[in-house]
Amino acid sequence: MVGILGRRFGVVAAVSASATAHLTAAYLWSRQLRAARQSRELSRAERTLAETSERYRSLFEYHPSAVFSLDLEGRFTAANPAAEQVSGYTEDQLREMSFTDILEVEHLGPVAEAFERILGREAQQLETVIRTRGGADVELRVTGLPIVVDDQLLGVYGIAEIVTERNRMQRELHATRLRAEEASEAKSMFLANVSHEIRTPLTAVIAAAELLVDSDLDVEQVALADTMHRSGQRLLRLVNEILDFSAIEAGKATLYDVALDLRAVVLDIVALTRPAAEERGLLLEADIDPALTRPLSGDPERIAQVLTNLLSNAVKFTHEGTIHLRVEVAERTPTVTKVMFRIEDTGIGLTEEQQGRLFEAFTQGDQTVSRRYGGTGLGLAICKQLVTLMGGSIWVSATPGAGSTFAFVLPLRHVDEDPAPD
Repeated sequence: MVGILGRRFGVVAAVSASATAHLTAAYLWSRQLRAARQSRELSRAERTLAETSERYRSLFEYHPSAVFSLDLEGRFTAANPAAEQVSGYTEDQLREMSFTDILEVEHLGPVAEAFERILGREAQQLETVIRTRGGADVELRVTGLPIVVDDQLLGVYGIAEIVTERNRMQRELHATRLRAEEASEAKSMFLANVSHEIRTPLTAVIAAAELLVDSDLDVEQVALADTMHRSGQRLLRLVNEILDFSAIEAGKATLYDVALDLRAVVLDIVALTRPAAEERGLLLEADIDPALTRPLSGDPERIAQVLTNLLSNAVKFTHEGTIHLRVEVAERTPTVTKVMFRIEDTGIGLTEEQQGRLFEAFTQGDQTVSRRYGGTGLGLAICKQLVTLMGGSIWVSATPGAGSTFAFVLPLRHVDEDPAPD
């Protein structure tokens, strides 16, 4: 019996030892797997960290702008090759310096204030001037950023871009613009003064020519006096155009907002232009929209000036056929009526290139037009400026040899509203 129990105990002990050995082996294998996995993860993390560090180093080293870092006292802790090139100092030399050592004196205050704000964890951008090791001044646009790790401020990171050439060009452009404005003002003043000086005696010449025509002259003398009168009127129109252009260009053009009878304004201009049209064998017609019955307000003299100029041009550049003026409602709101004026002619027309520059000052269709028909090229430029001042727009559509259509739209206020400022 004892022998049997002993044998059984031995078997159990052997089985137990075997199981323990298996468990120990499994545990050790599990730990080995876990250690291998952790080793791989650590290796992967190390590679990622190394790769990130290399990317940062590449960005730092190869950045085309000057990149640097400062400690909390403002001393350089690192500088890339571009920073060395800009400042003229090596990185080792910069590490022994503060940013205040290379700043121009007048820029110390603003840059120090920006540095304090960066230490308060506010990114900053500013322009400043440094003195290089060679003694040259360099203008920089600097971006400053706080360096924060685990919520602890460690220093300041800076990126500086050279803007010396850009700023020089901006200063030159500003100076050039000022000179151009001064020259334009001087030109306008000169034109205004000369035009006034010319207009005074010219008015007397025209008046004398009118008196001569009405006096006891023979046929040849009457023709000469009439020629003198027409030439004087033409010259007076030229002087008035120069005066108008100078006043508009100088911002001194006067506009009025008064009650007007638009139909009467249009018909008066047509009546004044019709004799010149009939003299050339042209038919001048006018159609006014019957819907334009509501009292309106605007500047009747300026509207008449634009219409006179456009109708005179239509007469000048039309050899045969018809000139048609149409006035109609383009749009109506509770307070404003937008009125469209269209002058259609059967004249010489315009190319697309000519249309593109037609409203520029001192510009006509081309040199042949200027030589054949005369004029300064100011009329349409004045029309465009006046229409724009009155809040409207003007344009042209034409076909070479098939006539032109000049049109402009003006917003005219209803007179039962409160008066608008001049």
